[in-house]
Amino acid sequence: MNNLLMREIPLRCTVRLWDTYQAEPEGFAMFHLYVCAALLLEFSRDILKEKDFQGIMLLLQNLPTAHWGNEEVSQLLAQAYQLKYMFADAPSHLSQKKQQVTILDMT
Repeated sequence: MNNLLMREIPLRCTVRLWDTYQAEPEGFAMFHLYVCAALLLEFSRDILKEKDFQGIMLLLQNLPTAHWGNEEVSQLLAQAYQLKYMFADAPSHLSQKKQQVTILDMT
């Protein structure tokens, strides 16, 4: 996420992705979250096949996206929009407020 997915997808796809980020009314930071979630969903089967944290990290650092073109990025963006609108009425899922836990004294 540090490089806005420049390492993960080819340059031709990055331009398409950033163009979509610029068109977002809320700004790119919020939509980038959904794109990252869609990317994890895209490779969820491969991620689940890994047996340890190191394997997952190696997979995520070397995603098999070198062959990606406009169609794959369009599908990724469509999935991200779907996630965005699925959670549009539930903004608390993005809040960073700490929830208070009430401990009842059972004595």
